[in-house]
Parts: sequence; C-alpha cells; structure tokens
Amino acid sequence: MVLLAVETATEQGSVALWEEGQVLGEISLVLPGAYLRHLLPALDRLLQEAGRPLAQVRALAVSQGPGNFTGLRIGMATVQALAFALQVPVVPVSTLEVIAARLPLRPEPVGVLVDAKRGEVYLGQFRCAGVTPAALGEPERLPAGQLPSRLRPPMVLTGPGLSVYEDFLKPLLPPGLALAPPELRSPQAATLARLARERLARGAGVSPATLLPTYLRPAL
Repeated sequence: MVLLAVETATEQGSVALWEEGQVLGEISLVLPGAYLRHLLPALDRLLQEAGRPLAQVRALAVSQGPGNFTGLRIGMATVQALAFALQVPVVPVSTLEVIAARLPLRPEPVGVLVDAKRGEVYLGQFRCAGVTPAALGEPERLPAGQLPSRLRPPMVLTGPGLSVYEDFLKPLLPPGLALAPPELRSPQAATLARLARERLARGAGVSPATLLPTYLRPAL
C-alpha cells in the first residue's frame, strides 16, 4: 500500500512516500515560503521520482500539531483535499510523537519541545523503549522559564523548541538531562509515515471531514 505523508507543523518540513515497509522517497521543505509555494510541487516531484502516480496513493498521513499555525493549516488543507479527491483515509499523528520517534530504543524518557512563541513552549513526554513512543500524559503549553521544574531526569530533551531556547535553558536544567543533537530535533515525514502505517494496521484512519489540528492555544 502506498502512503503519502505531509509534515508541515514546524519550520523544517518534508514530504515522504512509504510502501511495503520502506521509504520510497523524501523531500525536505526548508525554503522561504516553503509550504505555500513549494508543497504541491514537492508532492508532484516526490511521486514522479518514485514512479507512483497519485491514483496509487491509498492513504495519507499528516502531522497534527502542536506547531506553527500557518504550516498546520496548509498541511491539513492539502491532505484533506487530496483525501477527498482520492477517497482514502487520513492518519493524523501528533507532531510531538513524530519527533520523539526519532529517538527510539532508549531506556530513559524523551521530552519534546516545540516553540509556541511569546516565550512559551509545547511539551510532550514519551517513553521510547521501543520504536513507537508511548505518551506519558497529555501535551501542555507553558512558559519556557517553568520548563525545568516539569522535567524529571534521567531524560533526553529534543525538538525544535530546544534549539530556540537552548542557551536560556542550559543553566537552568537539572543534572541528568541529555540534549539530542540538532539534526534529530525536527519532525520528519518518513517517521510520520511509519507511525501512520502502524495506526492504519490497527484501523485508526479517519475521514478527511473529521481532520482537525492540535493547537493548544488560540491562533495568534
């Protein structure tokens, strides 16, 4: 089954194509105005390079947030339109979970930070003992200055929000907290595709009419 994944929840986006347990291709979207101007051309190029016409796509995956409002709206609207046209299910996946899944097989929990603007972060905490993260509670939005009191070492901290607030947080973090390398802190469409395929196998696809982003705050 061919699955098309769209990751536009943060400033570093990507699209990926997944089939039979492997990634057929992935394209990064990190140009200025990338989502509005380059998302659809990137999807066309991805399908062409993989040799798969759009009609062969049997499911779509989309990063659900929390994250960048504009990116989430563009990604959700694009996936929703494609799903209606193809009459296929959609699998929404938490952006925080997609990021956590890039640090699998770890004995300690993983804390994921996404920039919420206005000096705030979105925080999700996960157990990543296997290849699929398990959430340790609900995601939350809080001021960056309150973050150290919410973290219990040992833990690995990751996410694009860590890159934004790293200099501010470093002297405040308790001992026993490791920081993921910068190249592993952003969500990745290939990881999104894998998580979505696991959900589809459990019958977790939804109708595009029910697709909603997770904002955790009113739009600015």
